[in-house]
Amino acid sequence: MKGVALLTVPRSGSEWLGSLANAAGTMGRFGEWLDLYHHTAKPQSFHELERSVFKLGTSANRRFAIKLFPIHLRETHDRFGTDFLFEMLSKHEIGLVFLERRDRLRQAISYHRGNVSKKWTSRLEGTGASADYDFAAILRSYAHLEDGYRFWSKYLGMMGLPYKHVVYEQVLEDPAPFVEIVAAYMDVAPPAQVATSALKIQRDDLTEEWAVRFRSDARAGGIIDLLLEDEKPAARTLSNLSRFLKKRPLKRA
Repeated sequence: MKGVALLTVPRSGSEWLGSLANAAGTMGRFGEWLDLYHHTAKPQSFHELERSVFKLGTSANRRFAIKLFPIHLRETHDRFGTDFLFEMLSKHEIGLVFLERRDRLRQAISYHRGNVSKKWTSRLEGTGASADYDFAAILRSYAHLEDGYRFWSKYLGMMGLPYKHVVYEQVLEDPAPFVEIVAAYMDVAPPAQVATSALKIQRDDLTEEWAVRFRSDARAGGIIDLLLEDEKPAARTLSNLSRFLKKRPLKRA
């Protein structure tokens, strides 16, 4: 089966881009299919998960699409001891697209707000909760997103996998190049005109206000201590050995 795996991190524009490809009806169905809430019955084996995922992500013309965050691979590996992406690549013709958002600060702000409101897209109701400005929480979000991008860079580099690199800011005004990449991987004709997504950009004046405030706070208080903390060597403990084997963040000395 031909397909595409969109490799990225939260708040990168992946939901929007995926919806544009999905609208064609011939390029699979992009979604976070490794999230278990998508499955009517909780898979009890990797085989059951794989079968359910492909059912969810496959269009009528047998083209498959999926969106993957590092946590999806980590949780699936923890549960079934298997690298889902590697298994896909060994069995199917899967093209890889690495989607990156260059404006990490606004991405981190969006991630912080989404964590509080649970309104991950404009179509979701969310909890109704409104996030407050929190310098430390935004900084943690920034670091989490950077870790995710580094995960994909290391995975792709160490495995020597070919991929297409898409930058969110570059396709924001014209997403046609992304749709054309997906169509080429799947060996289908791209749509004559890219559909208009029902999703709306959630960035607003509050995002801009917080971005300015964050920069100001960072310059006023400095962040060197926090950055150097991340550079400390990992403690040589059995706990960290276990974390390393499970590909989880190591505790610093």
